[in-house]
Amino acid sequence: MNKRIYYSLLLIWSMILTQYFIWGVWAIYWPVKICLSVLTLLIAAIAAYWRHHRQQHDQTDALHQLPKVNKIILVAGDSLSHWIEAGQPWRLFRDTLWLRVDRCAELCHVYQTLNEQNQIPAGIFLILNPDSYRHITALEQNIAQWRQEIETLQGIYKRRIPVTLGVYTDLADDQLHFWPDQIVNQICRQRSAAADYFNQMQQQLDGLAVLAAEHPDHITYQSTANIYLSQRWLQKHVINNLLPDIPYQHSLYLNACVWLNSHHTDEQAAWRLFEIETTGLVTPARHQSPEGLHDFPKIEVNMIRQRYLGQGGKYLCYAINCLLLFLIIGGSYSYSQNRQWIQEIIATHQKYIALPLKQENERLDAISELKKIQQTLQNYQAYGEPARMGFGLYHATRLLPIINDDINHFQIARKQVVRLDTTALFDVGQSHLKNDAKLSLQGILTWIQANPNQRVLIDGYTDNTGDDELNRKLSLARAQAVRDWLVNASTFNPEHFTVQGHGASQPIATNDNDSGRSKNRRVEITLVDMPHRD
Repeated sequence: MNKRIYYSLLLIWSMILTQYFIWGVWAIYWPVKICLSVLTLLIAAIAAYWRHHRQQHDQTDALHQLPKVNKIILVAGDSLSHWIEAGQPWRLFRDTLWLRVDRCAELCHVYQTLNEQNQIPAGIFLILNPDSYRHITALEQNIAQWRQEIETLQGIYKRRIPVTLGVYTDLADDQLHFWPDQIVNQICRQRSAAADYFNQMQQQLDGLAVLAAEHPDHITYQSTANIYLSQRWLQKHVINNLLPDIPYQHSLYLNACVWLNSHHTDEQAAWRLFEIETTGLVTPARHQSPEGLHDFPKIEVNMIRQRYLGQGGKYLCYAINCLLLFLIIGGSYSYSQNRQWIQEIIATHQKYIALPLKQENERLDAISELKKIQQTLQNYQAYGEPARMGFGLYHATRLLPIINDDINHFQIARKQVVRLDTTALFDVGQSHLKNDAKLSLQGILTWIQANPNQRVLIDGYTDNTGDDELNRKLSLARAQAVRDWLVNASTFNPEHFTVQGHGASQPIATNDNDSGRSKNRRVEITLVDMPHRD
């Protein structure tokens, strides 16, 4: 009998006898009996707690005395005494430490103790004995508890804890200790993946069953049938409670399944009832007990040793993560600042080149903005850009030659204006040139031909006599007549001239007398000195 069960039964019987003596034998007042009963219950609770605490303390001491090995595998589940001696917490086998976990509630404590010693288990070997469950509900509850504990560990420590499932059942062959000999990992996190894994194993079984009897890898058809039936039983009652339909963040990692030979059957077990329902046959009872401890299957070869990250390594990871986070935030902010700055430069440049020549004031304002940008770019180039534009993302200096080119080619328009009296060019109210108007225009033509690189603006004006709209049309028609004559009398294209009609909107004298009205009736010819690139 297990020591824990022995002490528990001893404590229960002691309490029963004590209560019987107080209430049935000892003749005292009932208030005293109540006080004594409560006192004995408290003593029993303290004793149970002390016993539990002592067991945990002993287990912790045993865990602190573990030898240093390459791998540690936690062995949990049923019938553990067949692999690790009763009363022993661990067994060293094939340079692997197999650490015993008797109860589901001890798993977190064992894992935490190992973690404090900088030793991380490579995985969990969960052994299930189908013949030890008379009711399938007890099995399903046990599987659910193990799954919950393992997923809790994965969530707490943020580690993947692979689980190898061992099925401890009768394989109907005394020479077969476990199957398969070579464990091949296939990570299963959902039921469909486990079904594919079992199908592959069944194909492997079929290939081994057809080998000759003297072949070392041959497996009898009886063993093949037992393994095949246990596969179906596992998928129905174990896998469905161990793996979800769709894996989630901390769902369990099932990496392999192995069958262990128990040489024992129990006709009343739920597993045997499933076998009878499926095949209609009854497996003969076997109750053999091989001497010594069973050998562990070779599951440790496929479990990667998980390295422990020390305190210094953790701090280094934290520092690297903080540095990367700083670089990401700083780089994003720098990118946004550089993008905003470059867009501002491009917008100012495009605004300048889009302005027509006649909008001189607007062009001067645009050039002023470009000069401010030029000065800022030159300062950045000489003294370095601000930190908010750093991180190797600053590229605005590539735009400096374009800004310099805009500023260097800009010149304020120098106007040369000749004012002609329309009396010498046109009759009153007419827009056709007089015959002798060419005498006045010949000198203008000579002046224009002497300045071929300058643009020509021809503006027509009238006095305020008559309708404003008619005056505007008349002034425009007179300016066009002058332009047509200059084009016909020269080799200039019409695009070299710009014609505008202002009517009476811009008088240079009063319109209250004939002299002032005569001055307002005029045609102004202006030469504008501008580069052709503009």
